[in-house]
Amino acid sequence: MIRDGSCPMTAPDRNRGSRVFRGLALVFVLTFVNLVGLLIAVGSLGILDAWSRWQFVGLFGLIEATAGISNILAPNIWHLPAAELETSRSTQVRLAASAMLLPHWGGAARAAAGICLMLVAGFSEGWAPGSLLFIPVMGMMIVSMLGVSAAIARFGVAYSHVDTIQFVVRWRERETELSPLSITASIQQFALGVLTLPAVKMLSPGALYQPEFEPSSAFFWVSLAVAAGSVIATALLWSGRIQWRAPREQQREAEQNA
Repeated sequence: MIRDGSCPMTAPDRNRGSRVFRGLALVFVLTFVNLVGLLIAVGSLGILDAWSRWQFVGLFGLIEATAGISNILAPNIWHLPAAELETSRSTQVRLAASAMLLPHWGGAARAAAGICLMLVAGFSEGWAPGSLLFIPVMGMMIVSMLGVSAAIARFGVAYSHVDTIQFVVRWRERETELSPLSITASIQQFALGVLTLPAVKMLSPGALYQPEFEPSSAFFWVSLAVAAGSVIATALLWSGRIQWRAPREQQREAEQNA
């Protein structure tokens, strides 16, 4: 008997919690698997150049941490072109906080793995007071990723009939319609997955190491400029469509796909 008035956890609740935990754990482990694969790839291709392996781990961790945190919200933005297709013509899809702030916790596991890798790289290469600058730098990178996603999503919303595809699976005389998929959103997800490779070629180790694990002033200000530019671009492209509460039909559709 439950004396405190609380309800015992039912079997479906326990099973759901177990599935969620296994999913998060899988994402966490796959981050390290991806790291090993990238290390093998860049080693065989000779891409590392001046980067040491631990410096590469720090860069990979920084990108994974920021991409993981942004992915807690980014799927809501990526879904906007599909939402435009799924809602009626009378509903104008908005960049609304009530729909954009629905969390997708799978990104948290990726972020946790990335932070762990950053800590490992920091203990290997050393820390400095300037290492604390990684906190605002990560914030600016997250803003940039979300801002770029929102800017690209505006194109997908405007041309949802071109940007969105939907597959129909036929099996045993039955048809199953899969959820609509945004082409631009799929390209963005792929780009985030391989972002470390172009970053290694574009950046020098001095961007993140002084020689301790610490972002350079140039890296800090470039991150700030890119973040500000992405915010301005999003504000201009979504002008008149930014609001707190989404239209009822869009909100309902967003909650069903969260």
